[in-house]
Amino acid sequence: MTAIEVSNLSKSYGDVQALRGVSFAVQEGELFGLIGPDGAGKTTLFRILTTLLLPSSGSATVESLDVVADYRRLRTLVGYMPGRFSLYPDLTVEENLQFFASLFGTTIREGYDLVAPVYSQIEPFRHRKAGKLSGGMKQKLALSCALIHKPRVLFLDEPTTGVDVVSRIEFWDMLQSLRQQGITILVSTPYMDEAQRCGRVALICDGRLLDIDTPEQIVLRTGQSTFEEAFIHLMSQQQ
Repeated sequence: MTAIEVSNLSKSYGDVQALRGVSFAVQEGELFGLIGPDGAGKTTLFRILTTLLLPSSGSATVESLDVVADYRRLRTLVGYMPGRFSLYPDLTVEENLQFFASLFGTTIREGYDLVAPVYSQIEPFRHRKAGKLSGGMKQKLALSCALIHKPRVLFLDEPTTGVDVVSRIEFWDMLQSLRQQGITILVSTPYMDEAQRCGRVALICDGRLLDIDTPEQIVLRTGQSTFEEAFIHLMSQQQ
């Protein structure tokens, strides 16, 4: 079953073309990576898929719901972790989680079984204000808040940018665990090592998709030695 389907999606900001006819599909339970440098169009695509931004042309569905026509229903089915810290720094860890649970008409207790592997690591600090957390702890709190209502599809926009290496590895281990529970995950990252932990990836640059496949197949097809070299090769062909 297809969880996310994007068809010829484009988005312009005046004279700036952020997305140029992007098309791809993500299957249910897949960990799919959107890989590209800053300014490639990743955030714009995420905002469209999470109903926060209207496309200029093209269409997209998530869980068979149109991102424009069915935006109210869709918002109850997805979890979104934006690239910038999106929590309330003056609220405690527990208060942030309670707030996000209340937005979806649920409680921490009802959603605890899903967030427990992540939240249990920061729960001892539940009375600490979010603004006082380390980068890795903020990341875990943000993921807990995105999961508290048990979404079917999880959108993570560069979730490990600016986080230490150990926390990055722990975070990706969590994503693998969530995928095994049947959650569809679309995650963007500029890091080539993280890209190789995805089942499939879409390489994006200047609003265009360069290739879609497993990281291993992209390396083989381009005749390069590493995934990073393969990406650089594809970008050079695009120019």
